[in-house]
Amino acid sequence: MPALSQSRFKAYSFLLLNACLWGFAAPIIKYSLNFTTPALFLFYRYLIATFIFFPIFLLHRARTSPHAPKANFKWLITLALLGTPLTLLPLFYGLHATTSIEASILESSSPIFIILGSLFFLKETLKPREWLGLFIAIGGTLVLALEPLLSGQPLTSLSLKGNLLVIISDLIWAAFLIYSKKIHLDPINLSFASFVISIPFFLVMVLVEKSGFSLAPAAVPGIVYMAIGGSIIAFWAYQEGQRLIEASEAAIFTYLKPAFSIPLSILWLREPFTPLTMIATIVIISGVYLSEKR
Repeated sequence: MPALSQSRFKAYSFLLLNACLWGFAAPIIKYSLNFTTPALFLFYRYLIATFIFFPIFLLHRARTSPHAPKANFKWLITLALLGTPLTLLPLFYGLHATTSIEASILESSSPIFIILGSLFFLKETLKPREWLGLFIAIGGTLVLALEPLLSGQPLTSLSLKGNLLVIISDLIWAAFLIYSKKIHLDPINLSFASFVISIPFFLVMVLVEKSGFSLAPAAVPGIVYMAIGGSIIAFWAYQEGQRLIEASEAAIFTYLKPAFSIPLSILWLREPFTPLTMIATIVIISGVYLSEKR
């Protein structure tokens, strides 16, 4: 077996770090949302992240060559909106309604939508094995998304709505990844723009909800974790890792997140890992692996 190149090893390290930080995020967020609203959580998360990241951004700007190509402002704003507020809002409200186990597994199925997006927007082609894997993964995702119905819950159940919101988040995130790979924006600039643009976005949501700005102490650790680990470190690590390898290969690391989230959800939140959820998880991971196998 040939040794990994230095750049590929670096990419894998970044992406594994991202999978770990975002994998632990689902149960941490789920616990925190018992004490606050999704909009208020996100508002304080990005307020803290922007404050901490601002010196890093200034240092990066100072070190960047004045002759470096300037970022396309239209694409910078578009990707900042897609990758952060528009992705996270349905994800957090979905996570608030469903279990962190189901949310993390459904979130890890986003490579399915990246493959589909690459077919339609990047005109990529698939081999028969890849098509088979894609259909298997889609089938597993549908089973998991509809698990509340299959287990006897009504069509109006919160769990079902939560699962569907997570899938909507996956679709938006897939669009972000495809276009961010295509446009090649600087990860630091894109991260900072995402943080800054999120603050007024989530502020409006807090005002619409009329939930106020007071925070329960139990919600603070989760917000700080997501501000530093989930926003600054994980977002930057994914952008750096994806920059060094193909977008579809980078997306494979997404389905490692349940390996971190499921044990924590079971041991800490005491969430059930039902046989149907287990089967759907195996089907999704098998399908994505088959379609993405190199």
